[in-house]
Amino acid sequence: MLGVGRLKTGRNDFSSLDIDKIRLIYLFTTVGSVVLISIAFLHLLKGDIDMFAFEMLIASGGILNAVLLKITKNVTVAENFILFGMLILICGILVHGGYNRTGIYWIYTYPLLTFFLKGNKTGIIWNFVFFLVVLIFAFLDYKNIVPVAFSQDEIRQALLAYTIVMVLAYIFEEALLKSYKEVSRLAVTDQLTGLYNRHYIFEKLNDEIERAKRFGKKFCLILLDIDDFKNINDRFGHDVGDYVLFEVAQVLRDTTRSVDTVGRLGGEEFIIICPNTDIVGGLIIAEKIRSSIGELNIPDVGRITVSVGVAEFTGEETAHELIKSADTALYRAKRSGKNKVEIYSKNGNVIRFGIDLLKIKKPASAGRH
Repeated sequence: MLGVGRLKTGRNDFSSLDIDKIRLIYLFTTVGSVVLISIAFLHLLKGDIDMFAFEMLIASGGILNAVLLKITKNVTVAENFILFGMLILICGILVHGGYNRTGIYWIYTYPLLTFFLKGNKTGIIWNFVFFLVVLIFAFLDYKNIVPVAFSQDEIRQALLAYTIVMVLAYIFEEALLKSYKEVSRLAVTDQLTGLYNRHYIFEKLNDEIERAKRFGKKFCLILLDIDDFKNINDRFGHDVGDYVLFEVAQVLRDTTRSVDTVGRLGGEEFIIICPNTDIVGGLIIAEKIRSSIGELNIPDVGRITVSVGVAEFTGEETAHELIKSADTALYRAKRSGKNKVEIYSKNGNVIRFGIDLLKIKKPASAGRH
């Protein structure tokens, strides 16, 4: 199964799905260990020392697994530990029968665990292994090699019921996964344009800043604003305005790279995060976007233009400061005639772009309105 949206926990980043898995592992370990220890003491009272020791060993393994998960944060190891532990427990139950020969009912928790922890594709493999283990024990019992506490008819009926539970669990998990993906997609998507929304963009920008600091990488931030968009809404209505926003978003998808993150900040303002990109690369991308949008010819509206601001991460800015820098450059583009790209810089460096020299002006003190 896939997770979308990440949460920070200690030194590790977990998807929200991983968080759900961790909660299930702790819950199952707690409840399962308490129940298994209780049954183990019932066996002790009956004088069944071997089963008492076996069940206490499995319960202790479950508790140890929870402790290791707390320490290592390794969800995959914890998942495998639980599923292997359940298989070993089931093997013991097949031979012994469990308390008053009722242990076989534990098998019906297995498909639910496998599909949730491992997803449907890998979960099928784990369930195949389960079937194989039970059939091997049934065969060994049939050949009088290893005695099993249940008759062949009981095993067949249990496997039939298990199959029904497994199919239902598979269908439920498939439906849950689709709903999870859709909800996760909507949580990070702007409904009108289909681009990433403001919340996700800020999360992604903070992640990119952390990555750039850790590995000493450069990246650029591009802000663009549709020129005279208020006039479009006033003259042609909001439906036409929404159509313009949708078309601009489509151009952004087509002209940016697969590694770039494109989002809508709100209104007619868009943002692009360009990883591993210096100021020259950011300028090239921004010019490509500006010229491509300039080729749009919306029915009734005509040509669409945008003003663009570009800022490069220098290793010191916060997300808010970097956006403010790009916004300052965008304001300058608006103020100096619109339909152009401006670059933010703290100095007066000159950049060669094609055959032209583009002087990077010092930032204006005023903000954009």
